[in-house]
Amino acid sequence: MEKGSIRIEVLGSGTSMGVPTIGCTCPVCTSADPRDSRLRPSVLLRYNGRNVLIDCGPDFRQQCLRANMTRLDAIIFTHAHADHIMGLDDVRPFNFRQKQVMPVYGSRETVGTIRQVFRYIFETLHTQSTLPRIETHVLDGEPFDLFGLEFTPIPVKHGRADGFGYRFGSAAYLTDHSFIPDSSLALLEGLDVLFLDALRHRDHPTHSTVKQSLETVSLVKPRRAYFTHISHELRHEEDEPKLPSQVAIACDGLTIDVPARAPVRVYGNGQERIGPCAVTIGNFDGVHRGHRELIRLVADRAAFEGLHAAALTFDPHPTRLVAPERAPRLLSSLVDRCRMMGSEGIDRVLVLPFDRTVAGYSPEEFVRRVLLERLGTRVVIVGEDFRFGHKQAGDVAVLEQLGRQYGFKVEAIRKVDCHHQHISSTLIRRHLYNGEVSAAAQALGRPYAVEGDVVSGQGIGKRETVPTLNMAWTAEIIPASGVYVTRTREVSSTREWPSVTNIGFRPTFNGEGLTIETFLLAPLTGATPRRIEVEFLHRLREERRFPDPVALKAQILHDVGRAQAYHRRAARWLRPLA
Repeated sequence: MEKGSIRIEVLGSGTSMGVPTIGCTCPVCTSADPRDSRLRPSVLLRYNGRNVLIDCGPDFRQQCLRANMTRLDAIIFTHAHADHIMGLDDVRPFNFRQKQVMPVYGSRETVGTIRQVFRYIFETLHTQSTLPRIETHVLDGEPFDLFGLEFTPIPVKHGRADGFGYRFGSAAYLTDHSFIPDSSLALLEGLDVLFLDALRHRDHPTHSTVKQSLETVSLVKPRRAYFTHISHELRHEEDEPKLPSQVAIACDGLTIDVPARAPVRVYGNGQERIGPCAVTIGNFDGVHRGHRELIRLVADRAAFEGLHAAALTFDPHPTRLVAPERAPRLLSSLVDRCRMMGSEGIDRVLVLPFDRTVAGYSPEEFVRRVLLERLGTRVVIVGEDFRFGHKQAGDVAVLEQLGRQYGFKVEAIRKVDCHHQHISSTLIRRHLYNGEVSAAAQALGRPYAVEGDVVSGQGIGKRETVPTLNMAWTAEIIPASGVYVTRTREVSSTREWPSVTNIGFRPTFNGEGLTIETFLLAPLTGATPRRIEVEFLHRLREERRFPDPVALKAQILHDVGRAQAYHRRAARWLRPLA
């Protein structure tokens, strides 16, 4: 787990009766697939050396043993139904081991029910039996801090009852809900990961269905979504493939890492004032090392002066309007750009629609209408070659003069170099087009990655050479054809593998369309991933035609050996595999 992240472990993904259900002989309850075995709903959050539990149901003891949980620092409750609170007595071992009272958090109604159901814990009568030591905290719906992480209660309706979901960092967990108010949906914008109740396909008076939760996903647009509180009417192997690739059915034992930093807030073409801000301005395609230097300076200055750390970017890329014949393919999508800027410390992004009106702004109009009226700018930090305004009439000197006139500070920094070359998005694109993925990674500050769904190929590799994962991608830029040392990650979990990847047209088999095929260098245990991200680390060779499949297979095995050697050498500087 990377520093500054939260590891979410699903302890239980089932309903109030669990799966298998007592006495039931349906296909799911008798399934041999371990993903269909579901304890009562609960998740464990590991961060900053702390363990925080959301809900403590009757399976809590079993879940602790299965997750090898040796420490627990706090419990947060979503509501007070039995399948969420009835394991509370089993906190006693943590009281003994840690020699401290266990803080628990919930709404006033939830805390009241806990104090009534577990009245013996809170009575002052003398007893020779050991009792849990519990300290209750009533939540009023406002955000609260636990061990350096902010939790935001998300009000939901559970039939006629009220409950809470919780947002923390770039994730949110909402179980047991039938309705999410619009005001709560607004609190779920910009998430990396969202857990939602999706009991079954049929309607239910107190729980969301698969269809309803898919509608929520389409509204909120998290990067990934997981359905939980699953009944025995959903079979993992049968139902998950029917979902969109960014949506999965949670299973007990699933672990996911998410950034602990709250996601960046993105603003579009509205009129709301965002400031006061420290601002940097640019296209930020790829969010490379030079961009990140600007962003870190803005974040530091914003923290020092009590401002928002903001980035102003444009969509579409300005060149697509003013010189479409020269418009570059992009290294990153707008969503990915905003996410990466947020991970570096930006908390506000203004995405300015670049149209004829904006293109026609004079430098002073741009400053007044955008930097002042929208962003409330106090500080601007840009690169030394920054240009702005109609026909790029403004430069740093003009911006400094306008800053003195309108009362904001301007700082310009020198370009960041890599191997005696100024880092730029153009340079990185050139590296990738030439297959120079190692050089691209040095300029980016991370390996270039391509994400996509795993799709069925023509079966040639399985029959003739080696089995591979075939990817359908949407990225605008793909490295040059060739064979690469790569690293492959399943988008919906923490599973990762060292790998070797071929980009090309399969000339040995007279292929026509471009393909990306990845061979995993470590065993694939469990289900085949539905969506993967492939990081390109090093180019081994060009793609070429071989006289027959036997010769190709021999070369592939040679490539595999070289890739394995690369991964062994690189273990010193690559982040460790999960």
